Amino acid sequence: MADEDGLVATYYRIDPSRAGPVLQGGFCAYAVTDRRDPHQKLIAIETKPEFPVRPRITLARSGVPVPHAVLPVDYGPGRDPSGQPGWYAVGEAPSGTALGLAKPLREAEVIACVLMPAAAALAAMAERGLTHRAINPDNLFRAAPREMSMLGPFWAAPPGSLQPAIYEPPYMARCLPKARGEGCIADDVYALGVTLLALVLGRVPLAELDEAAVIRRKLEVGSFAALTADAPLPPLIADLLRGMLAEDPDHRPSPALLSRPEQARARRVAARPPRRAQVPLDVGGTKIWSARELALALGLYPERGYLMLKSGEVERWLRRFLGDPQLGMRVEEVTRKTETAGSDDGRLAGLTVLRCVAAIDPLAPLVWRGLAVQPDGIGPALAGASTEAMIALQEIIGADAVTHFLAAGHGRRDMAGLRDDQRDWRAWLAAKGPAGGVKRLAYGMNPMMACGSPLLGGRPVVRAADLLPALDAAAAEADRARPPIDAHVAAFIAARVDGALAGDVTQLTSFAGSDERMSVLQLFGRLQARLHPGPLPGLAGWLLSSGLASLEGWKSHKTRAMLQDRLLQAASLGTIPAMAELLDNEEARAADQKGAEAAAARVRALEQALQGITDDAPRRAEAAHLLGYELITAAGLVGSLGAIVTLAMR
Repeated sequence: MADEDGLVATYYRIDPSRAGPVLQGGFCAYAVTDRRDPHQKLIAIETKPEFPVRPRITLARSGVPVPHAVLPVDYGPGRDPSGQPGWYAVGEAPSGTALGLAKPLREAEVIACVLMPAAAALAAMAERGLTHRAINPDNLFRAAPREMSMLGPFWAAPPGSLQPAIYEPPYMARCLPKARGEGCIADDVYALGVTLLALVLGRVPLAELDEAAVIRRKLEVGSFAALTADAPLPPLIADLLRGMLAEDPDHRPSPALLSRPEQARARRVAARPPRRAQVPLDVGGTKIWSARELALALGLYPERGYLMLKSGEVERWLRRFLGDPQLGMRVEEVTRKTETAGSDDGRLAGLTVLRCVAAIDPLAPLVWRGLAVQPDGIGPALAGASTEAMIALQEIIGADAVTHFLAAGHGRRDMAGLRDDQRDWRAWLAAKGPAGGVKRLAYGMNPMMACGSPLLGGRPVVRAADLLPALDAAAAEADRARPPIDAHVAAFIAARVDGALAGDVTQLTSFAGSDERMSVLQLFGRLQARLHPGPLPGLAGWLLSSGLASLEGWKSHKTRAMLQDRLLQAASLGTIPAMAELLDNEEARAADQKGAEAAAARVRALEQALQGITDDAPRRAEAAHLLGYELITAAGLVGSLGAIVTLAMR
């Protein structure tokens, strides 16, 4: 956890006297000082639990430098100037202020100060296999007019999650913001193209339309035509934008080519308008004129779309009115095969719509019950999702929808690795017990997602090594009658710890039974030994108070008293492994059991003796009665004899 003096990630101190930049999305940024290099200009961005830090953040910190981009440096827990705990992503500080859209810029300035440095940055990122996914005028910074700009922070939130839809290609803008995925470098080229257009116009294009209308307009006439709308553009910018805003990512110029604008300009892309139908198709009350609009509408209105697909209405419209018999045949074939395969779990409609949308528009995202996601964006979407979205996301995993999506011919980028990942996703979701289910899925798919347990008292925990210290600090204000583990903590441990420890926590069925209590205590002991060998008196005392370190099952009063004293001593020292060892001592337990058995044998012997006395009481009473009669008779005879003797002596 954070040092006592408030350092972020051990080395970086928030400096309240120096204000950080204003960042989009409501993220707080603070100027920080690196105690190893006080002259380095850095910022710390306070992340949000519902916006997990991009897991590939560490890849940006090594290898070939990325020019003209604000790069991450480190990340970790810390406290803001008011003392509140948080999780921070530390990175280089942008130079100057955000570019924004205060006034239109000249073509030469846009080319030299924005396009050229951005192209160099994206080329270096492409070399590392990274994407930016946050390019827009508010996330471009420069120190002074006519100086080169730099790409702003891109690593403190899921890719594309903070982007206004206007800067995203339609297949990305259609998705849940946090489910847009890493994308490819061509998506950054598209965002850069919209940014160049906004800078030369001095305004955001299509600002009068809402996001849904912007997406529909782009699909209806194409991105270039929709965004430029016959606006007077400088010749070089216009030619570049035709390629940068191409619908197919493969048709957009590479960043390396954009660094040579005249050559990129010569690589003209013919922007053909989408084929328009003679008669529109009504889907959910929306008039559809083109294939890509149809794919969008089927995803937005899946119930109505499924009925239209099943009845053949869509296939007939594609053949007769759109004039695309091959696409109609493909849709008919996909529908028939999906229907023939059947479905025992009520997911047939979802799979039919999903596969038909992918067949109609290979660029379309995965759609499921009105929800649109990129497969690699499912994990971030789980963080803070609404109840409705959470159900749909779980169904996507449970129905193996990603496999069907990829099998439908989605070839926009290489997602082959997701085929193997899906097996893990389904296993995590299907796992029983507190360490499984949707929580295990969310933590497994989001390596940088903070633990959401209320037991932590608001302390951000992202790394496994920070969990026990956070629980130790939370012990002071915790309800210590409850154990320091819940479903969030169990799922977090299962996701963050490798090997046997992960297996141990997945075996837990509850935290209440005597066997489970001992298993939890042993788990915490092994976690401390492996991850945090320092003392944890608060957590140890919490374990003792909650009954997890229980003397239940020990028989000897003397042994119990001795163990109680030793447990209290171990707890005060904060050594949980010692507590677990005291209670899991097989030799001591065997001796205690042997002593208990010997004591039980002695009790049984005494009980048998008492029972024998009870059973023999009538016989002994009769014998006593006879003996008493005989003694009285004898006494009488002795008395009579004594009297006779006395008379005789007289």
